[in-house]
Order: sequence, then structure tokens, then C-alpha cells
Amino acid sequence: MTRLKIYPIFLLLLLTGGGLFSQTPYMLSVNSLFYSPQLDTATLLSDNSIKSPWGAVARSAVLPGWGQIYTGHYVKSAVAFSINGFLVYQIYNYELKWREEKNEDYRAKRNLYTWYFALAYILTMVDAYVDAYLYKFDDAMKISYHIDRQEEIWVSRLEVSVSWR
Repeated sequence: MTRLKIYPIFLLLLLTGGGLFSQTPYMLSVNSLFYSPQLDTATLLSDNSIKSPWGAVARSAVLPGWGQIYTGHYVKSAVAFSINGFLVYQIYNYELKWREEKNEDYRAKRNLYTWYFALAYILTMVDAYVDAYLYKFDDAMKISYHIDRQEEIWVSRLEVSVSWR
């Protein structure tokens, strides 16, 4: 029976909430546990992403679904973790069957599930990247959907355009 070793770096990542992968340093304090700061509109409307996309990818690489938790998509996280876990179980199951019986069908199924797992693993990381890059995009669109600045006065206007060929 193998024992699980917890390395200090993973323990540090779990305790800090993965702050090593974020773009801005985050200090864990009592205030941060009870106070959720509001995003300012300048940050929200800038071209820079609020959450670190590569941090989300790194989290999903360590544990599929962790990148989705980082971006606040909890249902997606459960689905990603479940699918990847199911595929790993199938790979392990068919590997054991193949070792016991040496049936080529079990080997073929193990290889097929390995390819499925690789695809699901990569898609989970890509989804985490996209979710982090587009974090709070809907809020930014609600704020900026029709705001213009004309001679030091902010004007809100509604435009509708239709085009066809």
C-alpha cells in the first residue's frame, strides 16, 4: 500500500488559495475572510484580465477543476473533476484487467480511455484559461455597453444597427 506524501509546496498552495499563481499578491488576513472588495470600473473595463489565466491553467493542471473553482464556476468544476476522475478510473480498471487476463480488448480500451483522458485534461485547462481571461466580462459589458464621453460629459446612448447582404 502506498502512502500519500504531502509536499510543503502543495500545502503552501492549499493554505494560500494558490496565491503563487496570481498576477497580484494576495495576503490572507482576517479582513479578507469577511470582506469582499468591489471591483473598480477602471480595472473591469481595462484590457488586462482580473484573474490570472495562466494561474487558472496551472491550477487545472495540478487538479482538474481547480481552475474552474478559481474563476467561480463551481458546477463546471464538479463536472470537470468527475469526468477526469471517471476516465482515470476506467484507465486503471482496464489496466488491471489487461494485466490479469492479457486480453487485447482490455488493452485497446485502456488506450482509448487514455486518449479520452488526455483530451478531457487539455480541454479542462483551456476552459480554465478562457474563464479566467473572461472573468467578470458580463459585468464589464453591463457597465460599458453604451457610454461615450463627449466634452467632459458622460452620455449614455442606445444604438441599434441592422445589416444584411
